[in-house]
Amino acid sequence: MINNNGTRIKMMQLKNNVEKLNTLIREGKIIEAFDEYYGDDVVIQVNGNGAITGKEQNRKREMKFLQEIEKLNSAEIKSVTFGGKEDNVSMTEWVITIENKEGVMETSYRVNVQHWKDDKIINEKIYFCGDQTF
Repeated sequence: MINNNGTRIKMMQLKNNVEKLNTLIREGKIIEAFDEYYGDDVVIQVNGNGAITGKEQNRKREMKFLQEIEKLNSAEIKSVTFGGKEDNVSMTEWVITIENKEGVMETSYRVNVQHWKDDKIINEKIYFCGDQTF
């Protein structure tokens, strides 16, 4: 017998975590979001490049990215989906516009695929449209 109530509760918790994470990101609180929702042994891979393992190593990557930004102009969510074999996967499609240190506006189109365990992201793959990198 399948426990639909347990599955429903797990999915509701996942959706709640993703909503809180995405709200922090839209507010420009990227480090706060990272600290709150990423696991200590998180593995992050960008556009199929080599994966970076561990929260501290990924924090360094994130800080390098943030140092290049003067201003987050907008972070718009186009869609969010949930699922996976264990109901532990979220995918968020973003359109992010930043102003870099030289005053140039850049727009990025990306999808973050996140695998969750114990209310933390344990694996994330980030896919950028075309040759975008931020």
